[in-house]
Amino acid sequence: MRQNYIHVLWLLPLAAILFSANIGGYDLWPPDEPRFGEVAREMLQSGNYLMPTVNGVPYQEKPPLLFWMATLASLPAGEVTEVTARIPSLLAGLVAVLFTFLLALELFGKRVAILATLIMMTCFRVWWEARTGRTDMLLGASLTATLYFFWRWEESRRVLWLIALYVALVAATYAKGPMGLLFSALFILAFYWGNKPARKQLHWLIGALLIIAAGLLWFIPARMAAAGIESASASEAMTSNILRNTLGRFMGASKAAWPWYYFETVPADLGPWALFLPWTLLWVWKRRGENKMMRFLLCWTVPAFIFMSISIGKQAQYLLPLFPAFAILSAAAIVDLMDSDCARWRKNTARVGGGLLVLIGLGSFGVLLTPYKASFTIGVAALALVAVVFGFYLLYQARKSAMNSLPWIMAGQIAALCVLTAYLAFPVINQHKSARSFCAPVRTLAEAGREYRLYSVGFSREEYIFYSRHFHEEVLTGLVGLEGLQGIDMQKMAEQQKKARKLIAMSVENVPIADISAITPEELQALRQAMDKAIESTGKHVESLKMFEGALQNEIDTFAKKFSEPSPAFVFVQEEDWRWLYTLHSTSPAYTLIRHQSVGSRDVLLLANASGAALVQPGK
Repeated sequence: MRQNYIHVLWLLPLAAILFSANIGGYDLWPPDEPRFGEVAREMLQSGNYLMPTVNGVPYQEKPPLLFWMATLASLPAGEVTEVTARIPSLLAGLVAVLFTFLLALELFGKRVAILATLIMMTCFRVWWEARTGRTDMLLGASLTATLYFFWRWEESRRVLWLIALYVALVAATYAKGPMGLLFSALFILAFYWGNKPARKQLHWLIGALLIIAAGLLWFIPARMAAAGIESASASEAMTSNILRNTLGRFMGASKAAWPWYYFETVPADLGPWALFLPWTLLWVWKRRGENKMMRFLLCWTVPAFIFMSISIGKQAQYLLPLFPAFAILSAAAIVDLMDSDCARWRKNTARVGGGLLVLIGLGSFGVLLTPYKASFTIGVAALALVAVVFGFYLLYQARKSAMNSLPWIMAGQIAALCVLTAYLAFPVINQHKSARSFCAPVRTLAEAGREYRLYSVGFSREEYIFYSRHFHEEVLTGLVGLEGLQGIDMQKMAEQQKKARKLIAMSVENVPIADISAITPEELQALRQAMDKAIESTGKHVESLKMFEGALQNEIDTFAKKFSEPSPAFVFVQEEDWRWLYTLHSTSPAYTLIRHQSVGSRDVLLLANASGAALVQPGK
């Protein structure tokens, strides 16, 4: 069996090419990549590896493994770049691929192991997460290693494998907190259901305590340091963080979705391999109790899938730790299909896959009939044509052969399309998603060592911090008008102010403005009238809305006074907010428009005071 390990020598380099294709050819994309990149950048600059920060404020949402790895990768260059921010996920992707191969080899042999590895690296979700700078691939890799070590321990009862298992779970904890323990606990309960003696041999309680203790070696000092900065107790900070990242996610504190959410995302994340799902599900069902190997893989996937489905908070990447098992089960089923006499099934699968590729490729040219036709570059057109050619090739093969080589053809086509997408499509998408060019004027000043103040009014996003290379002061991002109020329900107040702000913003969104950087007195009057009319139309809520409007005006005037001070200052603000923010100024200082640009779904303005404008527009 040892000679089978030689296949790693070509599978891992292939995965490395696939995952790293043009990995630095586009910027960090929101919401997660700029945030995590900024944490690593501040860690590198400050030399404080204990307490992650964003915009100089303690960041308590994620453990430090990703940030440590990104910082380490950035040391040679002395700065966090797109490549170094993504290297941790790239390496984690290779680890996940390696242990998928090793586990499949142990369970089903060489053919299944090779195909499972190819499926793993060409699943859309795995490919995307392995080249995206966030924590999910680190968790997935750690848990894939855990799966492999558990199987080796289960088969040999050697202490070495048990130690390796718990080390991998420590890595999972440092990657994404309690999620690693959650997946493992569900698996152990299911696999050893009704077999208490075997479960005791795992020493899972001692192992869990050791994992928690290892996590607390960082968690407690980091939270104590954060509590000192934020003037809060360490116990409150720790409790809040744990609840937010465990119960909060389960109860849907964010990203709430229906129970069938993953029935929609998993097929999409499997990509073309979802074409084999009908066969795979039938194959798995028939063999569900056949042997220990099937029970092992099903105990890893089914309980976790059910638990994550009944959780209210959901995101597609939360199921990433299940993809190695998905890949292995799919590969075993597909190999059986290729060896069977079910030629019609293989041919129909190829026909559906080929037809979809042709439709997607030809359908892409429909962009030329939309306002986004400028995005349909020669490179994107070439990518679409390649998809069409691949589709017709599958259709041709389905007509001429029994399609026994279908999975190998598909793996090659998917890999080629992924690489071409990274080189031809991502740079085009980057023009719409990246904040780099928008932030260029203030980033140039920061890199030149010039002193200035930077504000962000009405919103705060990490991509603007990362690509400005400068902290900003948040204005109007929290509750307003709380002075003197006692015993109020903060959550209720936040909801009320959110609705009130939305009402004010909607009231002025359709007022015609010729030049947003130079609102005329007539336009200002029209904005004011639209706002007053919207408030008056609320009936019994007029008084509370007027009070909120007054609180907003006080905050805006305080900001305007600071902004008009002699030292250079700049501000980020969304165009939709600037309409009502400008209207509520009692006395408006001189704002000079530096940039007006779409960044993702936002139209954003970069404004300067007189001194700031003189720095970036010295000739004016």
